[in-house]
Amino acid sequence: MKVRSLLFSTLCMLAISVTFTSCSDDDDAPWNDEGTKVELPQRRMFILNEGKADNNNAGIAFYAPNRDANDSNNNFIANIYFKQNEKQLGDTGQDILEYEDNIYVIVSGSSLLLKLNAAAVEEARLSFSSSDGQPRYMAAKDGKIYVTLWSGKVARIDSRTMKIEAYVDVNANPEQIVENEGKLYVANSGYGEGTDVSVIDLNTFKKEKDIPVVKNPNRILESNDEVYLLSWGIWTNVLGEGYTFQRIKSDDTVESIAVASAFAEHDDTIFLIYSDWKSDGYEHIFSTYNTKTHKLTEGNFLKNAPQELLSSSIYGFNIDPETGEFYISTSDYVSNGDIYRFKKDGTFAEKFDCGGINPSKMIFLQ
Repeated sequence: MKVRSLLFSTLCMLAISVTFTSCSDDDDAPWNDEGTKVELPQRRMFILNEGKADNNNAGIAFYAPNRDANDSNNNFIANIYFKQNEKQLGDTGQDILEYEDNIYVIVSGSSLLLKLNAAAVEEARLSFSSSDGQPRYMAAKDGKIYVTLWSGKVARIDSRTMKIEAYVDVNANPEQIVENEGKLYVANSGYGEGTDVSVIDLNTFKKEKDIPVVKNPNRILESNDEVYLLSWGIWTNVLGEGYTFQRIKSDDTVESIAVASAFAEHDDTIFLIYSDWKSDGYEHIFSTYNTKTHKLTEGNFLKNAPQELLSSSIYGFNIDPETGEFYISTSDYVSNGDIYRFKKDGTFAEKFDCGGINPSKMIFLQ
């Protein structure tokens, strides 16, 4: 909330110069909801439902974590993008993030990057060309949005003008991207055959190097000034060959730590899930990794989880950065998915329909 914070701080200073009126933290400063058709509460969660490929049924659902909308009907809105903009989001919602009080959405199958306000009202869009390839994932830093493209490139986009400023070549089929210490780290899946992470210097916007990793790198995040990676390998549970959780150290050496297929981070702890398909459903193995001590602890961090979750296909795993609550989404790939909410201590809180097919990523506006 950098933009709101700066504005609010300025107003506070002006108020102090005239009177002794005090100003609180900017968490209660109102969002930009210009053009909204519905009144939303301050704390907001948006769920990106990918939809089915080639069906033009991606969507964004709204959920009020505090259940405090003035109109209780607005505590959950199944497709808030459609409600606000009177059009469909597009084909295959791939990624979503909040940056400087705006929401950015990648709609991969439609080759779009959308810029929305805090109420999901569209403000601008960028269409990628066929030579760009489909957009996949993004990261934001210093007024720029960095988008991975299946043409083997990363595009640098001005977050205000929504114009492409430059490209840099990485390797085939780049997927997730993360910023750490002035560098961009890009997981090059290589259509399942890739074996490296590209490092881009933000100042020069040039690729510096490729770091060898386990085959088929896909998911990537930063914690405690280091980069962590999930490779999907050759779809086995053999460490270093299949689903592998890795740490890229400061000297660019790579350590294989555990078998995992999904992860999320909160307060220097990475929560890991490995989903193993069995003939009667899925079996999930849970563990945690402390990025300060570099200690792996095996054991389920969820308490009294519903039995159907423990045998379902986990499609998304997100953590509310403010509360530390877990949100785990499931999918059968044909009907609306479910979201299971757990408190910070792992206690099961609730389950709800996500409003669309294939719920993947969630963002939280505080």
